[in-house]
Amino acid sequence: MTNQLILPISPHSRCDGFPRADIECSALVNSWLHNRIELIREIWSQSAKAPNYTLISNPAALAREVVDILAHRTFNCQSKIKLGHLIDRVRHQLIKQIDRGGPIRFFLLYNGGYRASSLPNKLSIIFEPDQTELMLLYQIALLHSKVSAVYDPGIEFTIVLNNGVAHWVNDIPLDATEHYANQLREMIEQLGAEIRVRVLLQSELIEYNRSFSFEPFLAQVLLSEKEHGIVERFLGHSCSAEEATRRSALYTLAESTWGEEVTSMAKANNALLLRQVAHPEMLSFRPFPGGAIRSQNGSLGFQYHDNTLKTKLITSHSVKKHGVMWVHYDLPWMANRTSTTVHG
Repeated sequence: MTNQLILPISPHSRCDGFPRADIECSALVNSWLHNRIELIREIWSQSAKAPNYTLISNPAALAREVVDILAHRTFNCQSKIKLGHLIDRVRHQLIKQIDRGGPIRFFLLYNGGYRASSLPNKLSIIFEPDQTELMLLYQIALLHSKVSAVYDPGIEFTIVLNNGVAHWVNDIPLDATEHYANQLREMIEQLGAEIRVRVLLQSELIEYNRSFSFEPFLAQVLLSEKEHGIVERFLGHSCSAEEATRRSALYTLAESTWGEEVTSMAKANNALLLRQVAHPEMLSFRPFPGGAIRSQNGSLGFQYHDNTLKTKLITSHSVKKHGVMWVHYDLPWMANRTSTTVHG
């Protein structure tokens, strides 16, 4: 195989129309993922108790060390030159946190409680956390390991799911995204990370209004064919150009409203706000090793070459361009669950 894309799927799922990878590749994928699970558990087993509070004599010097960790290519997809305008702001925010003596807090804007299909010409959405979310938790564990090596209290990390926006904009059922959030919490618990890693779900906030409406508003700019396709992927079914234009404009309004709210919550918690991709106002945080893309665009898989694996987000675009092969993989604690998911 030469640079073949490999997509792990649950043994209870199907990947119709695409070939299965050979036994050697399947064993390599399963071993790779198993090893990451063991590393995550090992890191959190060393921080099983509630975090200590530590007084630091030179918070400014420590803040510079933490900035270097956050800006490292392991976690950040932006160059230090492009981060220049953010560094002072981030460092001052970290100094305030370190002055408290407790763990350094982060809020990551992650997704709406679901992911889009990985397969072309299949407009479906995924409500089951899998290896995609596992690799986010791997990145968070690595960050804790790096930070706690220089600052004993380590980190506390909140994964933010804006499922309310998904409901307002795309009519995504709240019970489905709440199920996703609860499964993600179960994954966190199974990895021993529940003391340090939390899920903030928009629909669970006291202030959340399920029947909120932005109507009336005007959507005047027609979308390109590519933009129309993106709307359909996250809607989960096809729609007219007019509907796509309306939903795109609605998303802009909903995200702006939610952005103000989550920014306020992060400030109230003295937390540093992160995004998955480059943004002029905040640091990026890679959702998987090497990732510089929003993971809700598909499912995590691999590029397979010379018997080695490189993590890669498998999207409908990449599958359409390069094809994909699949392997069965199930998270150990989910082995007894059944599903009839047609993968995408």
